[in-house]
Amino acid sequence: MLSSESAKREFLLLIIPLLIVEFVRGAFIISYVPDLSVRHAGISIAVVGLAVSIHFISDAITNLVIGYLIKHVGTKLVIQFSFLISSVGLILVCIWMNNFTVLISSLLLGIGICPLWLVMLTKASGDNRGHNMSLVYLGWLGGLGAGTILMNYLLEFEKFPILWLLPILMIAGWIIFNLVIRDEIDPHQTDLKTQWKATLELLKKSRPVIPGTLLQGISMGMLIPILPSFIIKQMGLSHTEYSLLLLLGGAMAVFFLVPMGKVADRASKVGLVILGFGVSGVSLFLLANSKNFVTTLIYIVLLGLFFAVVLPAWNAFIAGFIPESLKEASWGIFSALQGVGVMIGPTLGSLLALKNKAANTIEVSASIFIGISLIYLVYFVVRKVQKHRTRTN
Repeated sequence: MLSSESAKREFLLLIIPLLIVEFVRGAFIISYVPDLSVRHAGISIAVVGLAVSIHFISDAITNLVIGYLIKHVGTKLVIQFSFLISSVGLILVCIWMNNFTVLISSLLLGIGICPLWLVMLTKASGDNRGHNMSLVYLGWLGGLGAGTILMNYLLEFEKFPILWLLPILMIAGWIIFNLVIRDEIDPHQTDLKTQWKATLELLKKSRPVIPGTLLQGISMGMLIPILPSFIIKQMGLSHTEYSLLLLLGGAMAVFFLVPMGKVADRASKVGLVILGFGVSGVSLFLLANSKNFVTTLIYIVLLGLFFAVVLPAWNAFIAGFIPESLKEASWGIFSALQGVGVMIGPTLGSLLALKNKAANTIEVSASIFIGISLIYLVYFVVRKVQKHRTRTN
């Protein structure tokens, strides 16, 4: 795809609208919507969890059909419509704030962001796909993280004028996209029957990683709608302190990600998975019972550090179960499986918080992480016993 200088320039410039829309997603879905249960009367934590789940469900469903739409209708028309509905959803919630508009805005944003991702993934293909994908993920993480942290900080102030920043940014991303895009894309699409066969074959050959993939998605999803309620309502910290916690935890994860990736190449993958999920679970348990900012900060830093331990080790662990013939489709299938967990998690987490305290939801999430660690500890021991028996026979 990136065979000429103009194509490379186009690809690099398209990262700007991607960064902007992910900034909007982080600011609205990860920060603003969960905060509604803390500060806006009439929006319950159950509605918050449902809104977050609806966003990720709509994103996942759109992902299944968007390639076919682009093939038949064209890139530019689909993208115009996606930016339009995203902007309309955000303007709607700025003008008229209630349960219905929060759910509709979350739904439209999930549908609207998805097509841009397909454009970026298609444009990234070529000889330097690994390098190009790292740039795409940098835009994604940079936008999502910056949107979440900045919105948390801005929520210290009057929030309705601040919310208008999001549709303005979405429209700015729309304009930049139209100025940059040159050609239609032709996404590679496999027929549904072939996709289904590949999925079944992969799931059969990678059964040991399925519970961990699904459960970690549920556990992480549970935390999204309830963290502001826990940090601000139950602990009494400010939005600025909450932003600082997110910033330091994220910085710790980013700083150690590359070194831990090198460790994962040399050390036992399953050992690091057991350690990472186990310590993350214990840190979450301690966080749920934290009484002040300093101890909370320590536990968040621990979570960031062991996220950096888990991520490369888990990806390397998964890679060991993927047959060569399925490498192309495998990561999409595993992402979809984790996505199922992320869809379930927010609704489950908010319902638990509604019946109990937000701290109880964090404890359940922690229990799931510890459960994953124990599952792979048992797996590790069983594998060792089987290998020993094979040698003795």
